[in-house]
Amino acid sequence: MSSALYKQSTNFTHSTGSFLQSAPVELTTVSGYQEFLKKQEKKNYEIQTVLSEDKSHGYVLKDGEVIANIIGEAKDYLLDLAGQA
Repeated sequence: MSSALYKQSTNFTHSTGSFLQSAPVELTTVSGYQEFLKKQEKKNYEIQTVLSEDKSHGYVLKDGEVIANIIGEAKDYLLDLAGQA
């Protein structure tokens, strides 16, 4: 005989899925950054890429909300484009 130690309601699953869709993604490679931008353009989203003041990371914004964090190689690529590497 088996007994459930934990039961997950369907509301929890839906809520978690909704949260994961709204959580910012992390972009670390140039190809990942470029692919992400292409997907946003296909959806006709108006997006903006912004570097932090200390240039330690960047963000992709949609309607003023962070939808992606940019670090690593992708951040270095943006600094090169801006002539600030």
